[in-house]
Amino acid sequence: MRIAFIALVLLCANAILAQDIGWEPLPEDLIFGPVYVGPKDDSDAKQDDPDDATISPSVAIIDSVEENPLVIPKDDSERSITFQDPRRIPDPRKLLPSPLTEIEIEYARTAWSYFTHNTHPETGLVPSVRRFKSMTLWDEGGYLLALTSAHRLGLISRIEATDRLSKVLNSLAHLPLLDVGVPNKAYNIETLEMTDYANRPQPDGVGCSALDIMRLMSGLLVVTQEFPEFIPFAQLVVDRWDLAVLTKKKRLACFVVKKNRKEKWYVKLIEGRIGYEQYAGVTARELGLNAPLTFSYKPILRWQQYFDIRIPGDIRNAASHGVSSVTTSEPFLLEALEYGWRDENYDVTLAVFKAQHHRFKRTGQLTSLSEDHIKGAPYFAYNGILVDNEPFVSVTAGRKDVSHKRGISTKASFGWWALTRHPYTLKLLEAISSLQTEEGWYAGLFEADMSSNEILTLNTNAMILEALHYKAFGPLYHKR
Repeated sequence: MRIAFIALVLLCANAILAQDIGWEPLPEDLIFGPVYVGPKDDSDAKQDDPDDATISPSVAIIDSVEENPLVIPKDDSERSITFQDPRRIPDPRKLLPSPLTEIEIEYARTAWSYFTHNTHPETGLVPSVRRFKSMTLWDEGGYLLALTSAHRLGLISRIEATDRLSKVLNSLAHLPLLDVGVPNKAYNIETLEMTDYANRPQPDGVGCSALDIMRLMSGLLVVTQEFPEFIPFAQLVVDRWDLAVLTKKKRLACFVVKKNRKEKWYVKLIEGRIGYEQYAGVTARELGLNAPLTFSYKPILRWQQYFDIRIPGDIRNAASHGVSSVTTSEPFLLEALEYGWRDENYDVTLAVFKAQHHRFKRTGQLTSLSEDHIKGAPYFAYNGILVDNEPFVSVTAGRKDVSHKRGISTKASFGWWALTRHPYTLKLLEAISSLQTEEGWYAGLFEADMSSNEILTLNTNAMILEALHYKAFGPLYHKR
């Protein structure tokens, strides 16, 4: 599918955007599986699984059993799912941008320093983790958004920004593709070879992620608004890709490469879980892709009672679809930071924030949960507000419980602060303020002993820049 950036960025594809997908809230009492009221917050420490060290982090969460159908509840009765809090939180939709303070500008400079220290001088690409010469399209999308943020915040000149952008787009235009016509999940930033997540060369690739590609496309949409002279170059990039293959049954889908000694084939699977799917769906809608069910929460949303609050979850869980569903902060934050608020994501996003604030009020434990890299085993974790039916556990990409490694996320703390300006978020920023280094922000603090998670990643520092941009200017992408 050929995507016209000129039409998208300058005209916003009016014919496509005029379509009203629409949604209705699900019944509040629609609960799949047992209701956990007041479970323990902390799991017993478990030994690291040596096999899990090789499981690579992935934003994508796919169905391992494709045949399991998505059950869509029949009861679409209109019941309010509007976020309510006894201590009313100021409506984040009414917050106005405000200039950054000197301290906040320094926060931004620290985040941008990750990119000044880690950009490859020839390809212009940035690694997912410091000194690890591998990247995903999710990360490079974050880089484009960070670059735009840095330029608008006055951290870099237009000359530097355009020089960086020229190199990135040139490299993206020369990435080898899978046989199905879309990029692989991971690449070596020096050679542009297709790799696995351990940066080992994989000439046939390992598969693609529609979610990763949509984040890159979000970055392209934003960066070409800021630098419209690069629209033709962005067009050259996407002209090589067949984005239409990333849909299936009106949802986004990915491909997994399968091989044996005699042959290679591709398996196509619906991709995504709550938050991630809808975030990618917003970009897909901007691009005119046939994935309206990805955009909406309605088909997959459920609510789980937890003390006197409710936590949003996904009806597709380990029992029904073979892979656990994780509700975590990151995708909800990214949609609001990049595209602003819509009624549906506002209700669900604030419920995710409220659950974390509630845990702090009940236990005294500062809570700001996201997916994050970890220094040392298990190397990566989804810190969940909800994992299937259990609140506040952390799991690896292979779904091993690693709650003893649960962390206070730096990027999520900045994101919640920028979006809500709630007093609680000031406590989060105070806690993580010591995590600045000369090469960027560390990923966070471990809850167990409040020690630093001393790993520097692209995603952490890009999201901090997005948050600071939001505070100063509002959402990164502007519909015309």
